[in-house]
Amino acid sequence: MQTDFILDFCEKIELPPEARETALRALSHWEKPLLRAVERSNLEHLSACNRRLRLNRKKGAAFCLAFCLLQAQRAYAEYKTRGIPDEIYYDTMRDITVWVNTLQKEENIVGLAEISWLRHSLYLNLFRIGRLQYQFFTTNHLLSGLSPGKAYPIKSGEPVLNLHIPEDGRLSPEDCRKSLSAAKAFFETYYPQYDYKGFVCDSWLLDCHNAEFMRPDSNIVRFRELFDAVYQTAAPMNEITRRLWGELTVSKAKIAAFPENTDLQKRTKAYLLSGGKTGNGYGFIRKQS
Repeated sequence: MQTDFILDFCEKIELPPEARETALRALSHWEKPLLRAVERSNLEHLSACNRRLRLNRKKGAAFCLAFCLLQAQRAYAEYKTRGIPDEIYYDTMRDITVWVNTLQKEENIVGLAEISWLRHSLYLNLFRIGRLQYQFFTTNHLLSGLSPGKAYPIKSGEPVLNLHIPEDGRLSPEDCRKSLSAAKAFFETYYPQYDYKGFVCDSWLLDCHNAEFMRPDSNIVRFRELFDAVYQTAAPMNEITRRLWGELTVSKAKIAAFPENTDLQKRTKAYLLSGGKTGNGYGFIRKQS
């Protein structure tokens, strides 16, 4: 375990001081089980981390954060082998900090619980390139909640890059277009064997209902312009309330008590209280030959 690397890593991903101290204590306290965990396969470590979270949420979150720091160190060696720039590495790994902050906000726990998601970054299955993230993915329209029987721009079962939007900074269309262009160059350079058919995105940011209550010139509404086609998925969801207020399960009484600190919060709250529904949209961008 290279403590100097981990300290430098924490600084570069801007991990909060309290989380940094929690992780260092966990690394010292659970050194042997943590080192055993990083030697396991992807699914084995996931099971081990989730088991600790179920037994004790607070201690498990500290263990998971420490595990991520160790696994990030191993990932760095693979980045160097492939010649991928450090900028991509640290931008990608900064997602650890995003989810540490999310757990602190939602549960007042210092640590990490989103291990199922972060394993994609830790095992080089996902990269942040500019404003957006890109994940190796195979389409499955049924599991994604798309209506069966339709002819979609990319068929089910095709290799694609699944596009994700990190929760930081503005979502300007210009930055997103730059990211898409850079991503094409990145995968051509470092993964030329990956014959992907285009990009897909499953997100509340593509919900068709957004145009009913958001400003027409908002970056969220304009985000749809990047896609060749967007379809509404079947299941209604409350992901927007999680992103705006940290609450996924809501009632009208709870919505009524939500703060209105931003224009988007005010508009969303009024829309939901008036009976408006929210969900996810699924977007396609075909790869240009």
